[in-house]
Amino acid sequence: MSGRRLVACLSALAVLGGLAGAAPAAAEEPRLILWGAHASTRPGEDSQRAYQRVEASAGRKLAVARHFLLWDTVFPTTLETWLRDGDRQLMLSVNAKRLNGSRVSWRDIANATPGSPIYADMLRWTQRIRDFSSPVMLTLNHEPEASVNTGSGVDADYKAAWQAWVTLFRTQGVSNVTFVWIMTDYSFQVPSSDRRFAAKWYPGDAFVDAIAGDAYNWFTCRPGINTAWKSLAQIIEGQRVFGLAHPTKPLWLAEYGSDEDPAQPGRKAQWFRDAQALFAQPGYAQFAGVNLFEQLSSSSCPWAADSSTTAAAAWRAWGADPLYGGSAVPPPPPISMRAQLVVGDPASLGADATIKARLETLGYTVDVVDDNAASAAGAAGRNVVLVSQSVTPTALTNRLRDVPIPVVILKPWLYDDFALVAANALGSNGRTSVTVTNPSHPLASGLSGHVALVTSSTPMGWGTTLTSAEVVATVVGHPAVFAYRPGAALDQGRTSAACRVGLPYHQTAYPVMTAAGWTMFDAAVRWADSGC
Repeated sequence: MSGRRLVACLSALAVLGGLAGAAPAAAEEPRLILWGAHASTRPGEDSQRAYQRVEASAGRKLAVARHFLLWDTVFPTTLETWLRDGDRQLMLSVNAKRLNGSRVSWRDIANATPGSPIYADMLRWTQRIRDFSSPVMLTLNHEPEASVNTGSGVDADYKAAWQAWVTLFRTQGVSNVTFVWIMTDYSFQVPSSDRRFAAKWYPGDAFVDAIAGDAYNWFTCRPGINTAWKSLAQIIEGQRVFGLAHPTKPLWLAEYGSDEDPAQPGRKAQWFRDAQALFAQPGYAQFAGVNLFEQLSSSSCPWAADSSTTAAAAWRAWGADPLYGGSAVPPPPPISMRAQLVVGDPASLGADATIKARLETLGYTVDVVDDNAASAAGAAGRNVVLVSQSVTPTALTNRLRDVPIPVVILKPWLYDDFALVAANALGSNGRTSVTVTNPSHPLASGLSGHVALVTSSTPMGWGTTLTSAEVVATVVGHPAVFAYRPGAALDQGRTSAACRVGLPYHQTAYPVMTAAGWTMFDAAVRWADSGC
């Protein structure tokens, strides 16, 4: 049976289960939990490449692609068509918000009548979903109880809008849709007196085909809030219990993710392994699918599966489990990602230990090399080389200047040794922020204007670059974040042997780095690794 036929059958069963009571599974049919993800783009990627990267990391094709659209977004685009034609099922959220930022109130959706603009919008959605000619799991405004949606209406408005939405799809004869009601995990945990209490927002069994939650182990990555490390079993217990009161409805994790624990390397990997084992237990037989959520590039929460090498391996093993549609034979290991970190003293890393840990979080195996021993031959086979601010310029000189491997340089006093600037056309100033002058560049990672990289003043390096440089951010008017692409003209009549990136991070910056500072650091490493 093809992937698309399989998910089509499962979707049909979900609808039948929701409308007429679940039919008992045939004894010979093994239980299958659909395993999917939302892939967020990284610098240099479009959405299709993001999904290809995630699937390469998983060692398999995703069964489900979690997808988000606004009220007046075009659908389908080439992305959705590509996902469908690759036998991936869409779990699609349509947010009642327009591209211009204005809201479509839930009450207006509920009260829309034939001939009105909102009714015409709804009718277009029924036609587009029907003409997509493939099973779609659909929700109207996921997480309606979340604070970001308070401007759209109250619980009664939402339920009325949902019912009107579902009713129109059914009266239009759209048969390839499964209506999935999606709430935050927190809504299933709060007391009944709380505005967010899930039952207050439930449109009713007659209008819901599956019940989903968005489940996150936030730990320390939520701004201003530190919470205890939580297993997935703890996080979704409220949803599991809610589902018992609606036994004909399949349960889903529309999104899930976990923070890393820097104090316990491998803790996130164990979280994945525990989650994999959890759904094999009898008390979780109602769960039909799970979707990993990759973080947006601006997020400080490392939701991506490859936030560390151990987490990436555990998630890959999860995907290989036959219960989740994987092969019984473990997939081959992913392609190795190796970085070389050149430092002043490998025996006493100091702040360089933070850089090393960050690179490992990005999925790299890190080789630490003394600046006195660094060489072009020693860098061979690495994806990217980082030259720390701790190196001594006279120790390194120009031994990595012509290496045909991307190099990220955090030592401004080496810019002229790498021929990125003319002799001594460099310096540093004590600052907390840079000014992003080219916000559309991948190195800006979506940031713009004055961006605080640290919370207290640290030296920030700069260099007077050549015209062939791509300058992204400045300090006191001088280029501080910049790049030269392969083949770009350098000083001394040279050309760049590979991607070169200059960053203004001093050793004292790492203990006081902001989320934006790390975002720009991550973007520099990944973009350099991609060859610019």
